[in-house]
Amino acid sequence: MQPIANKLCEIGRRAYAHGLVSGTEGNFSARLDDGRMLCTPTSLCKGLLTPGDLCVIDLSGRQFGGRQERSSEVLLHLAIYEVDARIQAVIHTHPPFATTFSVLGESIPGGILPEGEVFLGPVPLVRYETPGTPEIATAMKPYVRDQVAAILQNHGTVTWGRDLETAYVLTETLEAVCRAVYQARLIGQPRPIPAEKLSELTAIRERLRTTD
Repeated sequence: MQPIANKLCEIGRRAYAHGLVSGTEGNFSARLDDGRMLCTPTSLCKGLLTPGDLCVIDLSGRQFGGRQERSSEVLLHLAIYEVDARIQAVIHTHPPFATTFSVLGESIPGGILPEGEVFLGPVPLVRYETPGTPEIATAMKPYVRDQVAAILQNHGTVTWGRDLETAYVLTETLEAVCRAVYQARLIGQPRPIPAEKLSELTAIRERLRTTD
């Protein structure tokens, strides 16, 4: 458990340093070998986490360890784990540019940057539900198996993957694409990748996911 705890705290520092979370925003989690989960606590700055701050929970959200109370938004994470047993880590943050799209009620357009097409693919917009409730978990489930990232309406983003590093890097990639689209719209209309080239990127994405 210790290597995962150390990695989770490292990602908290990176997310905070990159402005992907502010104050006590955000929550992260990872599967443990015994089937339980390690997750971040509520009301603590993610840039200041130590392994002793982390919480151990089961798939129902019941807490077994940790001196702090688990995040109130863990139901979102558990819904993602429930859909696909291959998912090992979930990252929820409030990246400024991606969250701007979320409050506009739109996802990012496809076909803008190669990195977005290869590593993210389509990014759905999940309807707004109150954070920390079963309803947001229910809203999330239909998108988990076929995607790796989502924008939560009026809330933020969530990404998931085979390990903490993969899930976190997807968050940075999503924010980079959102930033590029936002900046492009300030001075003009984003020009999409030509359709015949877009299919090549789709093929690369499918090949990479097949080998995961």
